Amino acid sequence: MTDGSTYYNSQSQARGIKGISDVSRMAAETAHIYDRILLAQLPTNRECMIYEAATGPGLLQAWLQNHCFSNLHGSDFSEKEAILAGQITPGIVYGDSVADLAKRFSECTFDAIIALDFYEHIPRERFRDFLQIASSRLKPGGILILRGPNADSPLVGLNLYNDITHIWAYTTICLRVLCRLEGFQDVRFCDDAIPGLHHGAAWKTPLMRLAQIILTQLVWMASRQRVQFWGSSIYLFARKG
Repeated sequence: MTDGSTYYNSQSQARGIKGISDVSRMAAETAHIYDRILLAQLPTNRECMIYEAATGPGLLQAWLQNHCFSNLHGSDFSEKEAILAGQITPGIVYGDSVADLAKRFSECTFDAIIALDFYEHIPRERFRDFLQIASSRLKPGGILILRGPNADSPLVGLNLYNDITHIWAYTTICLRVLCRLEGFQDVRFCDDAIPGLHHGAAWKTPLMRLAQIILTQLVWMASRQRVQFWGSSIYLFARKG
């Protein structure tokens, strides 16, 4: 069994993340995706309480701070990455995010809980524990934001098998049911295939939309299965009832 903390300490170095300047550089490279997908989902009050599970080296933390969100908390089970993220946000601690969220914070604390590239790393029952705890720690109307491998897409393997610590992937039907079991409502999804376009997006976007329409129809004709989200990763947004 691979020790995740040890693996991610090594992976950070392999990705070229040696210090805070590397985190800032990589955060800038992905900022356009977060701008298009996350910003409209977060509260307009920049003093709202936000928790990030599995912060990694702090890419999202850097983006949140660049957008003036100031009341930030979180954790990561890789000590090296938690230290890096802590240089951006002092509220980041080293440890298991499910346990940290349960032990350090009381019910109805947060306006938003975010976990990007997290649930694929943990066993299914642990993921259910996370959803239950996240629901209890969110304020009424608070939002849960997840990103993980998109099991609806035939391209899911590009994400799911891209890391030896990945365990599982979920379809949108399964994620919707799991969220509703824990009291979440208005569960919505999107992928980052088109929002991820950067240079040449003006002409690439219509071509990609056309390609997706054609592929969707071909897959439907061949299998009677309709693919709505083609990206290998998918975002989930769920409101606490």
